[in-house]
Amino acid sequence: MILSDGDILRRLEEGDLTIEPLADLDLQVQPASVDLRLGRTFLEFQHANIPCIHPESEQEVEEYVDETVVEDDEEFILHPGDFVLGTTRERVASPDDLVAHVEGRSSLGRLAVVVHASLPYDEEVLLWTPEDGLGFYEIGNIVENERRARAVSFDPRTLRVSTHEVTDYITNPAQQVYRVRLQSGREVHVTKDHNVFTVDDEGGVVRLPSEDAEGELVMVPDRLPESPTPTRELDLLDFLDPEDTTLYASDGFGAVDRSGVPDGSRRYYEDRDSLPMSAVSRTETPDQVDVAFKQSETKLPRELPLTPELGWVLGFYIAEGSARRKQIQVANTDRSYLDRFAEFFEGFDTGVSWYETDRTTKLTVCSALWSTLFRELAGSGSKKTIPDEALDWPEPVLEALLKGLVDGDGSRRETRETLYTANEDLANRAAYLGTRLGLLTSVYSRERQNHMPTNDVDWSGELWAVDFREDAHNCGQYVPVPSELLRTLRTEAGMRMTDAAEALGYSSKSSISNLENKEYDTAKLETLRKFRDAYAEAGADTTRLDQLVDGGIRFEEVVAVEETDRVETTYDLEVQPNGRAVENFVGGRGGVFLSNTAGLCDPGYEGQITLELSNLGTAPVALTPGMRISQLTFTELKNPAERPYGEERGSKYQGQSGPQASKIQGDREFGGDQ
Repeated sequence: MILSDGDILRRLEEGDLTIEPLADLDLQVQPASVDLRLGRTFLEFQHANIPCIHPESEQEVEEYVDETVVEDDEEFILHPGDFVLGTTRERVASPDDLVAHVEGRSSLGRLAVVVHASLPYDEEVLLWTPEDGLGFYEIGNIVENERRARAVSFDPRTLRVSTHEVTDYITNPAQQVYRVRLQSGREVHVTKDHNVFTVDDEGGVVRLPSEDAEGELVMVPDRLPESPTPTRELDLLDFLDPEDTTLYASDGFGAVDRSGVPDGSRRYYEDRDSLPMSAVSRTETPDQVDVAFKQSETKLPRELPLTPELGWVLGFYIAEGSARRKQIQVANTDRSYLDRFAEFFEGFDTGVSWYETDRTTKLTVCSALWSTLFRELAGSGSKKTIPDEALDWPEPVLEALLKGLVDGDGSRRETRETLYTANEDLANRAAYLGTRLGLLTSVYSRERQNHMPTNDVDWSGELWAVDFREDAHNCGQYVPVPSELLRTLRTEAGMRMTDAAEALGYSSKSSISNLENKEYDTAKLETLRKFRDAYAEAGADTTRLDQLVDGGIRFEEVVAVEETDRVETTYDLEVQPNGRAVENFVGGRGGVFLSNTAGLCDPGYEGQITLELSNLGTAPVALTPGMRISQLTFTELKNPAERPYGEERGSKYQGQSGPQASKIQGDREFGGDQ
């Protein structure tokens, strides 16, 4: 459970948490954090004339840094590209049942002074932007351009998934990148200290550093929210080249610029109530116009309704089709699918042709206009994928799109449907599509050799499969046991363990005690729903258990955390709308909830906090002792740490004053004893 301002103030008053000196409680204590001020001492790293620093050499580490002390009325100038160690003015003493997270203040992040690390540039996150709607964006592009956006996030208080305003954009120093893989095939690239989420014994949300996440159940979205700006039709003007396109409007166009229309062509356009698209400004173009390619009779309405049938046809094309400049082709052994495909285009007076062999049937749609639209929406060749804007579309259209994908290149079994593709990006987007529709999805790949009967060719390479399930099976059906929450609810319900066992239909109270005493780390959703129903009927307030089992999230096991060969600049997003500590967003393949990263102070830590400060901007930044530099948030452990940080453990940084250079030479891998 993350402490609120009231919790923090109570702990400070009781004395088991110490933060001193706190100069201004009202100013420094935020809704779920405490602002810490910058101290006077800095350690600067010298450009030494030695080829490298050996971590096991304390002398080399000490010779590499110089200490600078700044008076209270002076400034420390942090130049572009500089990295220094600073310190907090406050000393912190954390009790054995609290973990403290150190985060940079967003106001300083806007000046490119950063304290933490996160995702590599090309890692995709799921965001909504006013210009392009709900879709996939590289985090580095969003941060560097500071694009206004809303992140798909869960609310820690309710576990409801919706979109929340991105409140800051953070660029961080180069860091080692790790790959975190989940059981379902979800995957994300992060720094090792970037947090994912799980829950504690009381059902409260807690953050878990990626490096410690292997074998743990972490949060993923159960269902993605609808777009804040749903789209009901396609505006074909967004997809067509004005130089190649003719507009038709029987009621006229209003203000136009005919200067670019050749004299010999004006009569031609007037006779047909038409104009080149380049002659009409976008704002003056009526909604009720038809569009066509020049010298073509095939016309489509400017606003093409997004119907389920269009969704199915597009999905079938992505899975099974190809497109050239003037035609779309699909082939399949099932004639009924091709008849359905042809019927859609014939409904727009578009010509089709057929070619049949003993093995398969091929259908050609003869239209440069349709071909251009499909290629602009979904691509062509091996790069075909679900359109960027698809998550803005109505749910019936998305359901039909998924059905078209599976009909085109998939299989159906009693308990699941599966899409096959050689395109990893399509597999990723199909997994998100399944989650948007509330389906349990999993992604996996393997090297395959395959014969494609539609083309009578052999193929070999990496084949991706995406499974979609409506029913539970074993996918996403386990939850970390909220043992203390279950104990509390039973008490509220006025039940003994034997009473609870009887109410739930168990033959022995051991079924109750095993969960309350955490004999098992996980429990099935259906089991917790039985507990919820029994305790609710007896009058207990089961709101939190409701949120855990039927909210917007579910849990998946992390199966591997692997170091990659990537060391690069990383990026982060702050999600704190109106000061609320939402602090998460969805990213990676298939979708994983990721936290704003923070440094960690273990239970039992006492001392000032060393801050890693970098200037990633282009202008020097003046840092003044006493300015608020970082935020401290606290997560409460269910049980106090059995071996807290401190002298008993020989902890290296316990009791530190001022910034402390690395003492990594004390680690066991470098000959130390820690």
